[in-house]
Amino acid sequence: MTAPSSPGEETTSSEPTIRRSRWQRFSPSMGWPAFWSEILIVVLGVVIALAANEAVEDWNWRHKVEDAEARLQGDIAWVFLWSAEKSVTQPCVDAQLAAMSRNVLDSGDTLQALPVGTALDRQWVVRMPTRPYRFPTWEALLADGTASHFPPQRQAILGRISHDMVQARAYEAESRGLDGALLVMRDPIALDPVVRADLLTNINRLRSLWGNERLYARQRMRLIADAGSAPSEEVVELFLNAEGKHPSGSDFSGAVPDCKKQGLPLADWRDYRDVVFTVGAPRAGEGK
Repeated sequence: MTAPSSPGEETTSSEPTIRRSRWQRFSPSMGWPAFWSEILIVVLGVVIALAANEAVEDWNWRHKVEDAEARLQGDIAWVFLWSAEKSVTQPCVDAQLAAMSRNVLDSGDTLQALPVGTALDRQWVVRMPTRPYRFPTWEALLADGTASHFPPQRQAILGRISHDMVQARAYEAESRGLDGALLVMRDPIALDPVVRADLLTNINRLRSLWGNERLYARQRMRLIADAGSAPSEEVVELFLNAEGKHPSGSDFSGAVPDCKKQGLPLADWRDYRDVVFTVGAPRAGEGK
């Protein structure tokens, strides 16, 4: 019988200790080949799911862009038509303002009163078109994120049109303000140097404004035409309504036939083709 070891004595074993590698100590019960096979299946599943989700999302955005393009065509057509009307009527407006300047200069102490036009509850001494200059679809596309999925060049074109409509609305407000101020010329008011100078200042401000706006209108038309989005010549001619066959309003111009009846000059809407216009930054190497 072997005596028990006393406290403090070390016990030695004759059996050798089996040492395993770290991989062997933490090896899965199914074995490494099966384990890595499972991992690979999971990874592939995740990749396929992500790719499928991205494909569906890409399809959805492409569908939204196609639908948006269809809705934008109406807005773009109106921008072209409004711009054509402004370009055509600018010589007519300028001729009226030139006659008003001569009237102010030729009148003596009392202004010779001008006739007043009336339509749609509006009164004027200068016949000129007035339009809303809106581009609502693109603004909505910017708000919901669809705009960022358009091709870059298309974004640049539509962004430029949208910016131009904002500026056109500002010019329109200024034109209406000046037209309202000039309504005083419907009355035979007393003229002194101050009043005469004030009238001439407003007249020439409006002339300058319309001269600039005609250029901007032609640039917009050239931009839209170059992008292949201009309405047909038949649609433009119908809207301009030069013969006055249709009632003036939102669908047909009233200013163009009125100018023609009065024998005032009109421009050719097709002369936008003479304007050179580009969008975006110059290409590398150009302008050197």
